[in-house]
Amino acid sequence: MFIGDKRRALVRLLAGGLIGTAVLIPLGGLFNDIVSGGLISMGFHTPFRLVSADLTLLLGSAPLAFAVQLALYFLLGAVVGVSTLPFAGDGPTLILRSLAHFALTAGALTLTCTLLGWAWSWQAMAVYLILLAAVYLLIWLGRWVGWYVEAAAIREKLGLAPGPSPLKWRETLPYLLFAALLCLGLPALLGLFDAPDVPVLRGLLFPWLLLPVGAFFSGLSLARRQGFCPLYPPACALFTLAAVGLVYNASALPFCAVALCAAGLGELTGWLLAHGRRNPAP
Repeated sequence: MFIGDKRRALVRLLAGGLIGTAVLIPLGGLFNDIVSGGLISMGFHTPFRLVSADLTLLLGSAPLAFAVQLALYFLLGAVVGVSTLPFAGDGPTLILRSLAHFALTAGALTLTCTLLGWAWSWQAMAVYLILLAAVYLLIWLGRWVGWYVEAAAIREKLGLAPGPSPLKWRETLPYLLFAALLCLGLPALLGLFDAPDVPVLRGLLFPWLLLPVGAFFSGLSLARRQGFCPLYPPACALFTLAAVGLVYNASALPFCAVALCAAGLGELTGWLLAHGRRNPAP
């Protein structure tokens, strides 16, 4: 899935699984102790719970629970081990593979936390996933910067034309003015003509029609001309967030998700159309 060399991928899977198991056994014991009331309990408690009490209760057998727990540790380590594989050679493939790997990692983490009782509520699970996304993004950006510098140096030595700017920020710039006008300027303008008691223009027309349509088709146009530009959807969301603070209130925060998803879907559609045009079916 991540690289043509299956042997290298298998080695990373096994190594990551074994290292992850070794690292997570003591950390898992700490988490098992925390969720069972340890560390903050004044009474008697097991200081190091090797096996999750929740999983033992679910399966009805401590040895079986420990075996499943080790398998979950191995799974987490394996998906992290695969993340050390080399990056893809082109931007769209890199983005899609990274998203696929993050989805696998988040799924493995959710499964582990749920079965072992580490996520005592959906809010706790959401915090785990947000922390995972933050760490994943930092590591991904660090690896990407190193990959980009190496690729640029190779192109320069071979006398090739320079590649696109990092994260295609330069290619995205011309569309940022449109994004600002759409996501921030338009709701401010509609507010001048909206009824103060029933803001139909700002409350219905803009967020559920003008915003998604404008973000989708601008993202489609950008991707068809420049390829997938990962900075454009977050830029639309940030401009919409500014509108939430200046024009709306906190109840309008879902509009940011509308802008992000619409622009991202538009870019994905535009990239697929451009990719199909460059590679017609035989």
